[in-house]
Amino acid sequence: MDIAKIISETILGQDVTTEECEILSSAVTQRSLTKGEILFDEGTKDETLYLLVSGKLEVVKVLSKDKTIHIDTLKEGSMTGELSFIDGNTHTMRLLAKKECEVLMLHKDAFEELVEKEPMLTYHVMRSILRYSHVMQRKINAKYLEMHRMVQNQYTAQY
Repeated sequence: MDIAKIISETILGQDVTTEECEILSSAVTQRSLTKGEILFDEGTKDETLYLLVSGKLEVVKVLSKDKTIHIDTLKEGSMTGELSFIDGNTHTMRLLAKKECEVLMLHKDAFEELVEKEPMLTYHVMRSILRYSHVMQRKINAKYLEMHRMVQNQYTAQY
């Protein structure tokens, strides 16, 4: 498996060069998930950036032991865990495999070892995370506006 090529085909690969993908390939680890297996759970902390190589991950909010709400589905090439990776906060959602998945994991410690040796690589990774976060923020804003319009329309229809 050519890890550098795989990285180049993810969201992260849009901001890093081919040479940087090669360097990153030595810093990542791989993990396989079976259908239904949890990648990480709400409230856990692992300071790891995940790249989904194959499969689909379901993002869910756990309400109780038996009740969850589907939030989103991540597809091949997606990135997740970026906020825990950057600031060390706990995860706010559960991610589980909708089918068999392969993920690449970049732990914060391995990334920080590259900061002095490869400053442009670390800059490009952080730029990619920031760009992805902006995309996610826009998506959240659009969903909020849609929900707000629905509530407003329902309220207006009642009165």
